[in-house]
Amino acid sequence: MFLKSLLTVSVALAMNAANANEFVIEKLAKPSSQKVSLILDPSQDTFTGMTEISLEVLKPTKYIELNGVAYAVKMAQLLGDENCDLNNEMLKTGKVKFSCDEQIQPGKYTLKVDFSAPYNRQSVGLYKTLDQGTPYLFTQFEMSDARRAFPVFDEPSYKIPFQLTITAPTSQKVYSNTPELKAIVNGDMTTHYFDKTPPIPSYLVAMTVGPFEELEIKGMPIPGRVITPQGKIHLAQYAKENMPKVLGALEAYFGIPYVYKKLDSVAVPEFPFGAMENSGLVTYREDILLVDLAAATRSKKQRNVSIIAHELAHQWYGNLVTMKWWNDLWLNEAFASWMAAKITKQLNPEFESHLDLPQNNVMALDARLSTKPIRKPIKTEADIMDGLGLAYSKGSSVLAMVENWIGEDAFQKGIQSYLKEFSYKNAEAADLWQALGKASNKDVASVLKSFIEQSSFPLVKVTQQGSKVTISQSRFVNAGVDAPEQLWNVPVAIKYGAGDKVKTANVLLNKQSQTLDLDFEPEWIYPDQGALGYYRWVMDDAQFSALVKKAPSVLSDRERLALLSATDALLDAGVISAAKLMQTLEVFVSDSHPRVANTALGYLVSQQRTFKDDSNKDLWPEFIRGAVTPAAKKYGLEAKAGEDGAIAQLRAAVVSRLGFDGEDQNVINKAKEQTQVYLNDPQKVDPYLAGTYLTLAAFHGDKALLDQFMTTFKTTKDPQVRTNMLAAMGFFGKPELQKAVLAYSLTDEVTASDMRTILSGQSYTDERQALFIDWVYSNYDKVTASLPPFFIPNLPYFTTASCDAESLATTKTFFNEKVADVAGYARTLSKLEESTNDCIALKTRELESVNSFLKSK
Repeated sequence: MFLKSLLTVSVALAMNAANANEFVIEKLAKPSSQKVSLILDPSQDTFTGMTEISLEVLKPTKYIELNGVAYAVKMAQLLGDENCDLNNEMLKTGKVKFSCDEQIQPGKYTLKVDFSAPYNRQSVGLYKTLDQGTPYLFTQFEMSDARRAFPVFDEPSYKIPFQLTITAPTSQKVYSNTPELKAIVNGDMTTHYFDKTPPIPSYLVAMTVGPFEELEIKGMPIPGRVITPQGKIHLAQYAKENMPKVLGALEAYFGIPYVYKKLDSVAVPEFPFGAMENSGLVTYREDILLVDLAAATRSKKQRNVSIIAHELAHQWYGNLVTMKWWNDLWLNEAFASWMAAKITKQLNPEFESHLDLPQNNVMALDARLSTKPIRKPIKTEADIMDGLGLAYSKGSSVLAMVENWIGEDAFQKGIQSYLKEFSYKNAEAADLWQALGKASNKDVASVLKSFIEQSSFPLVKVTQQGSKVTISQSRFVNAGVDAPEQLWNVPVAIKYGAGDKVKTANVLLNKQSQTLDLDFEPEWIYPDQGALGYYRWVMDDAQFSALVKKAPSVLSDRERLALLSATDALLDAGVISAAKLMQTLEVFVSDSHPRVANTALGYLVSQQRTFKDDSNKDLWPEFIRGAVTPAAKKYGLEAKAGEDGAIAQLRAAVVSRLGFDGEDQNVINKAKEQTQVYLNDPQKVDPYLAGTYLTLAAFHGDKALLDQFMTTFKTTKDPQVRTNMLAAMGFFGKPELQKAVLAYSLTDEVTASDMRTILSGQSYTDERQALFIDWVYSNYDKVTASLPPFFIPNLPYFTTASCDAESLATTKTFFNEKVADVAGYARTLSKLEESTNDCIALKTRELESVNSFLKSK
């Protein structure tokens, strides 16, 4: 009870701090509903609109605040017992101050604003994009971009009904969150009247305008469609089949029917995220929602199902129940990610999605001192975006750990209770902790609070003496780092065995050290049964060797994957040498499960990013060829009929390593040949190898090939082909071609969300990275104008070569001058400095060990 009360106090303090900052609307008025009328024509560059907001003024004032960016107010009036023509001032903090010459008394009013604005061209707000030369309009309002489209109380706690009316050319189709009630045609223009929404926050309002195609989805309790730009509806069949299955599974889990009146899914050709859960009108990157079944990999299908499940889970968790403030966005995304994994495993066990361990993607980042907790104070959008990927992966992993600890039934019961209590309302993290604790009769709050409100995670040390095991915890840190001590409440599950006997001992480690008695003296111990713990573990050399020896027969596929990640982390912590890590990884490169083998190969090859230099650069190609040879011989370099998707994914990694790192000329020639086949007919190339072939061919390609890629990129109607072209263009190796691609990225042919894909390949090889970094510095203004605003704080990552102090110094000099202009640069530079110094320290400490290992091969 005390812990719960303490958490409530800390949340209240965080909210008060947030509400006191200059980016938050001053609490002078609160809305109850809003009407928005817009005149939208995709062929134009600007639009006009009018909004009426029913609100209550809370105390005597001469002004009220709303949010606003980029629009121009033509007229603003406050209508009530006393009317007032309002002056307006757009502030740099994303707010608009509407002022009255006279005092406004408390009471109910209608705020009426006429305005105009440009369509955004950086993938946020109400934005315009061209697809095959045809203009379309889309929206992306999360986190705080509804304010770019119309005057609004653009904070999640203002959860109100919205009613949209959109006038657009009669030739265009128009969609919004709710069903259309009527449409009135007036010559070339048609006015579409949409039903009022249930109470939703502004970031969930959505609309889209264009000459779309649509496919009806049957089998759902409400109407639904897949909506695509022209010429792509034939790729919507897979989503059409999956939508009812996913929705039905979620309704069954939550025990609450889907509450909105329709469920439309829109394929968006320009989109800065993967998808967005707008109530009733969910938007997706088109290469996620649309699937060519004749050329789809297993991972492509899994991505489709998983992201659909993620967005539809939000219809309950986030939409029906909404966070009070952005400091709980982590919980929205963590829960949707956790739920998506559960639903994907349930509906499509053949995907083996249980072998995705999201914690492994983020624990290295989480261990750094510069990393903030995933629940933290939020002021600006840069604060929201900071560590958002960590929030998805760490948050979902911690929820999975807690579910495993309290049991699936209790967890589900707690979730259902929470959703029913807070339907159509706002809630905070403590409300969920309380519901889970009540359902399980366990101190859930203390566990979740220790992981969510602290950064990093525990290193659990296991010491065995006969049948007694002592487990102790300390903060995981990289070697040589002095970090404040922390304690967690850690649900630890110890799997152990001897002979044919295997058992699990569960304990809540809530102090520095605890001792427990096992049922028998084990021959081996694995300190993370099921690989569900958000912690790393360490044991003595003899125990570790016994575990590695037994791993193929006593550990599950998932547990062996976690073992690899845990071992890799111990190198960073200074517990093992690089040579010891690489020797261990070599054992698993020949694992019976291709996913495990693929992961071991990835960790093995990744060591060259840290350790490759003049002292060993000639040793790496031969080492890589040797490392991938077992898998190449076992599975071959070309697909076989009916083989498992995991084998095909491993083969793609083998071919990529042979071509890029092993410099295998036969593989490179094959890539060039298959690229020409792909450009003529993508379905004739192994879809698992297509991306590797294209990037290899690009790296060794000429101007004629670049011209082919650009033509295909502009003309294809297949979103996956388009994405593959975009990614491959980022790998052209010759300096003049790399420069041509970079120049192309700044043209109107490449959208703001596309540009990031082109940039992602520019750091392959030191020479190409150096050219790219100079280009970013020389074209800074154009680059920042071409990217989504929320992505700009990431730019210093692109200008800093790994493990390079001189490169870091140049980055700091350049971006320190811009810290005042871009919220987020200071934070990025701090993280870069820590990660670069950690890398340099690791290289200094372990280079001799790596070189010794490579020379022994």
